[in-house]
Amino acid sequence: LFCGAGGDFTGFVNAGIDVVLGANHWQRAIDTVAANHPKADFLCADINHYDMRHLPHTDLLWASVICTELSPAGGRKKHRGQGYLDFEEMGHVPAAGWERTRACALDVVRATEIHRYKAVVAENVVEFARDWELYEWWIEGMCKLRPGYHVQVVNVSAAHVYGEGNPPAPDRKSTRLN
Repeated sequence: LFCGAGGDFTGFVNAGIDVVLGANHWQRAIDTVAANHPKADFLCADINHYDMRHLPHTDLLWASVICTELSPAGGRKKHRGQGYLDFEEMGHVPAAGWERTRACALDVVRATEIHRYKAVVAENVVEFARDWELYEWWIEGMCKLRPGYHVQVVNVSAAHVYGEGNPPAPDRKSTRLN
């Protein structure tokens, strides 16, 4: 869910995982990931209002839940002075598209309630677990849906995950988009 332009999607494919569906609310994101993965299926829909029974059954759900309301990217000031992210840097985001980015962690619960995935990964910012007042309730709900779920919180910067044949992710300062 919320595949964006496909960074995670590409990572899964490169790791040998059979990705069944990429879903996002923004057509430009779907067009981008589909251009890089023409054999995959994609869904452009407002996940908040999507009937989760129509998702294909899979063993794993990966969800990149909206994080801007909790992170410095949403204009929230951080004590260490992280800068503001300009979402329109790559072109205008229509108002209706921006409103649909409100897809949230509750959509992960809705999908899990229907499909009872063997594993669920909800990727987000540190503030998701640290500052969201419903976080503990959300975790408890996920565990009630699938007794035996093991919750593990991992904090990692993509710029620090690299190795042989896997260069570190570029940071905003060193990346120039043409």
